[in-house]
Formats: sequence, C-alpha cells, structure tokens
Amino acid sequence: MLNSKETDAFSADLTSGVAAFDSKNFSMAYQLLAPLAAQGNAESLWRLGMMQMNGLGMVGNQPLGFENFMKAAEQEHAFAHHMIAVAYMTGEGVEKDITKAIEWFEKASEYGLQGAMYTLGMLYEDGKEVEKDLEKTQYWYDLAAKADNS
Repeated sequence: MLNSKETDAFSADLTSGVAAFDSKNFSMAYQLLAPLAAQGNAESLWRLGMMQMNGLGMVGNQPLGFENFMKAAEQEHAFAHHMIAVAYMTGEGVEKDITKAIEWFEKASEYGLQGAMYTLGMLYEDGKEVEKDLEKTQYWYDLAAKADNS
C-alpha cells in the first residue's frame, strides 16, 4: 500500500507523464510513465503501448506495445480495448485476425467509443474483411451517432 507521500509522487508523475505525452515529448513521457507502467498503472501502460506500437520517442516494438495494451485492457482501459482491435485488424504486433478485431471493437464500443462503433459499421459496409451486412452496418452507425464522446 502506498503512503500519502508516495501516492502524491505517483499522481504527479502520472500527470507530468501524460502532459509530456500529450505535448509529444515522448522521451520525458517514457521516463515518467515506464516506472508507473511497471507498477501496473493502466493509463501508463496504454500510453507506453502507444509509444511502442508507433515508435514514438523510441524504436518501435509492436509486440511489446500490444502486450501493454492487453495489460491495460485487463484493468478496463477503454482505449486499450480499441487499440487491441486495431492491432488485430491490421496485424501490427500480433497476427491479423479480423474475428478477434471485431470482438475487441465490440468490447471498446461497450465503453461508448464512437471510433470503435464507426469502424464496425465500416467493416460490415465494406464487406472485404467480413461478410457484408447492411443491418449490422446500420446498427453500428446508429449507435455511433447516439454515442456522446464530448
């Protein structure tokens, strides 16, 4: 259990790490977030995964990025679910598997993520990766239109 001084330092590092990430200072973000990710912090794991997956401030390591997304998703991190779906859809960091991608986009949609809903609609509308299904297309587009991510 962290004492209040450790909790304050943890929060400050997380806040500073997120700010560094958001301002694209990825080397500083890594320095601040990596220790928190090692402790299992979901937000840090997700952001580290983004840097690893995309080679932001470091040499890309897609399998490690995917692994960090999985750890964050285990803690109910919504965007980690979305990125796992993208990885399965594109085959980045993991073997391409459209069925798993759809499962993970559906999980991400449960968190109200419009991007996941729109992607599902596009997959069913396109009919290249999965069988074309205009009912599912309409369902996901309607759901995305109702979702409010503001």
